[in-house]
Amino acid sequence: MMNIRRDDTHGYMEIELFGAYQVERMPELVENMRELATQHRFISWLEIHHGKPQNLFSAMMKTASASKNPDDYAFVRQMRKFALVSDNPGIMFRIFELFARGSHIKLKIFPMHERDRARLWIEEPHQTTQS
Repeated sequence: MMNIRRDDTHGYMEIELFGAYQVERMPELVENMRELATQHRFISWLEIHHGKPQNLFSAMMKTASASKNPDDYAFVRQMRKFALVSDNPGIMFRIFELFARGSHIKLKIFPMHERDRARLWIEEPHQTTQS
């Protein structure tokens, strides 16, 4: 089961995952992200895993194939934060965290007992740094 919540106030999607991703709902997530991107300068993603998620690659492939038009994924340029709440993050998320360093997207992994802190982090306004 997968709960989806869109926060229009702070510009982020929240996905709460119990077991497996619902692959058939991935186009719905993409559409919600597109809509958020039209309303907000920067958008974010909060994902909460109860247990170890299943079918991550299937969900990623379904998301990537939700449209044939690359402009439909332009919202990714507006993505600034990704928070994962999990007591057992998989190796893929740890690799994503490594590769996110130095990019415009900040990725953080929070343990389940810090779920509220993850939400507060996601809801913080984006800070631009000037050098």
